[in-house]
Amino acid sequence: MSGRALKSAVGIILSVWANLAGMGAAGASECTLPPMHIAERPGFGGPPTEVAIGLIVGDLLNVDDVNQQMTADLFATLEWSDPRLDGLDGCSFQRARVWTPPITLFNSAVLSTERTQARDQVSVGPDGRVRYSQRYRGEISTYHALHRFPFDRQSFSILVGSLGEGPSELLLRTLPEKSALAQRLNIEGWRITGYQVDAQVAFVPTLDADRSVFAATISAERMPGFYMFRILLPLLFIVAMSWAVFWVPPNRYEFRIGLGATSMLTVVAFQLAMSNYLPRLGYLTKMDGLIIWATATVFLTIASTIFTGRMIIKRAGEKADRLDRAFRIAIPILFFAGWAILLLV
Repeated sequence: MSGRALKSAVGIILSVWANLAGMGAAGASECTLPPMHIAERPGFGGPPTEVAIGLIVGDLLNVDDVNQQMTADLFATLEWSDPRLDGLDGCSFQRARVWTPPITLFNSAVLSTERTQARDQVSVGPDGRVRYSQRYRGEISTYHALHRFPFDRQSFSILVGSLGEGPSELLLRTLPEKSALAQRLNIEGWRITGYQVDAQVAFVPTLDADRSVFAATISAERMPGFYMFRILLPLLFIVAMSWAVFWVPPNRYEFRIGLGATSMLTVVAFQLAMSNYLPRLGYLTKMDGLIIWATATVFLTIASTIFTGRMIIKRAGEKADRLDRAFRIAIPILFFAGWAILLLV
């Protein structure tokens, strides 16, 4: 390459570099933040600042009945207007350099954020419209009652609001186009039946004051198949095994007592084996009632066996046979009637 050609190539490179540097400088000047008090909300001293919130539930991973928590993957979007940023369309700034809504999750939670440090930015649109998006993952307290477990329906709420600013300073609104459930959720044992978002001024007992609260509510119905086939059905077979004593001749007193005692021990052992699948609560659930009634029925079977055995000792064999025939029908009816009542009430 000749010296003249080399100089020409170098000149072109320097020209391009200067143009790029100029464009960067122009872009930097266009996205320069004006002097502002980021601790003061837009329109400080005037009407409340309105903040629209959208919440997309990307996934539900687990519902912990014992600790009253659900594990979720959430995509949150916040939008508000800040006239101080008017004219900065298309610019992005670190969240810490501008005013952002001082809101928090009212549910006790342990959440991690996806966008941190350099990526934790807000974007500015026309007329100073600011948008902030963030992804959260972790556990959120649900506070759901389990009296009808495992045939219960629950509403899991995600509550967002401000700790310090009242409705005269900060009003939350919904962003429907940014609020939805993902089509597929990685959660077992639940059927999601609905999702809705709402924003209203409500009294917050923990703050003893009114606050503008955004609420996202997930409606769900538990699928009881696991508990029916893994707990209730085997329990039914164990209880039915105890009824076999009524087909054993009353004079086989020792065998009848042994069969009844074996059934009772099997029920107790089965309850211990299944205890890890049931929530440990300070009150009785519908499942607890079913198990207790099944255990009581086995005990009643043993008691009836002792009663007819005493009759054999007193040489009342025919009467003992008649009672056995009655117990064959009465105790199963009593068992199923008790379960039916517990399930329907």
